[in-house]
Amino acid sequence: MIQPEHDPDPDSSEEAIDPAIRAAGDALDNGDPESALVEAARAKDPGERALMEVRAYMAMGMLEAAEGAHGRAVEALGDDDVDVVEIEGEIALLNWELEHATECFEAIAEVEDDPYILERLALLADLAGDEDASHALMEKARELDPERPEPIRLSEEAFASVVDEALADMPPEFKKAVESARIVSEPVPFVELDDQSEEAMVPPDVLGLFVGPTIHELADAVSGELPPTIYLFQRNLERMARGPEELAIEIRVTLFHEIGHLLGLDEDEVAAMGLA
Repeated sequence: MIQPEHDPDPDSSEEAIDPAIRAAGDALDNGDPESALVEAARAKDPGERALMEVRAYMAMGMLEAAEGAHGRAVEALGDDDVDVVEIEGEIALLNWELEHATECFEAIAEVEDDPYILERLALLADLAGDEDASHALMEKARELDPERPEPIRLSEEAFASVVDEALADMPPEFKKAVESARIVSEPVPFVELDDQSEEAMVPPDVLGLFVGPTIHELADAVSGELPPTIYLFQRNLERMARGPEELAIEIRVTLFHEIGHLLGLDEDEVAAMGLA
């Protein structure tokens, strides 16, 4: 039985946070998991330290290290601690252990009303092919947090139209590169993409993905090799957007980001071009 979090004095909870954990969390929010690990090492509480280490290692794609830190969190906090169960679910999700991830998040949902947990369950419903259940979960998350926007759900045709508009507005150098690639819209990723991608892992909530040879590698491509392909994952994009206008912007940003990889740019170079 999972033990729900209990904060008898919510006003004092922020003050009670270990400064090292606060600094680690800020580093994670700023996209710097390495610094988060350094800060977390100063934390006094072994359980809080281990939880933060899990999150940092996951952000770095270091699943084995994340699993080790999860073990330390279990030792310090117990396997029925809600935060421990949550990160167990996150690790299972990254490992594409979808049934176990669902069990973890459903167990939390039974004892807590948490919009984020409902979002994770919505992702898992989409991965199971149940878009109606996913949409219902997103609507329930909005009921818990009215500041959230109405869930978005476009038809395939409407989504394709937004993609076409983004393609039409591309810089000339991008348009030439895209001629050699396929652009494929899928509802969500699928585990087989792990075998096609050069990334360390393909997380189930990824917004877009490039697989195949870059334009510089095409001349040396092996006969029968899949052509360069850019995937856009419609349901993941819809779930993260805070309205139709933001969705259109995120589709454009994600598309241009993956075109950067088609051009042979790594993550740092893509970010330097303003495409991250």
